[in-house]
Amino acid sequence: QGLCPERDFKVECGGFSERPVYNLKHVPGTSLLATSGPPDSSVQLWQVSAEDSDVIKSISTISTENSAGESWAKIATISTRAPWVLHGSRPCSTRITELESQKEVYVAASGSSEELSSLAFLDSTTAVLCCAVGQLCVADVRQRGPMQVVPIPS
Repeated sequence: QGLCPERDFKVECGGFSERPVYNLKHVPGTSLLATSGPPDSSVQLWQVSAEDSDVIKSISTISTENSAGESWAKIATISTRAPWVLHGSRPCSTRITELESQKEVYVAASGSSEELSSLAFLDSTTAVLCCAVGQLCVADVRQRGPMQVVPIPS
């Protein structure tokens, strides 16, 4: 039969977002959360309240120029000198945004328009992106040129 909400558990609080959340990441060293999901590739930023409260408040949205026509953004976070979020749905639209100022730290110059399956920070200057077709790209924040495509060993 399975679990029944009325019989087996009780919802104390509802959700915190009006839109679907497909990706949720905590920003290390902060009380911030980053989420993404349909209908576009924007990233929503949330503040988790103090320990005596469980309130999650929306603080801002990071929009991309072409977010309306793209699928939801994949995201990764890191705290370097300031907290950053790596976000994008395709290598050609991937960027790193500093959360406090919402200034773009890095914008990808890749020509690849394949769909991303995942992305991650390797360290404070390097990120890796994996396309749905298996292509890997490496982004070095210190270089302003295009991302390097790394062949997959057979």
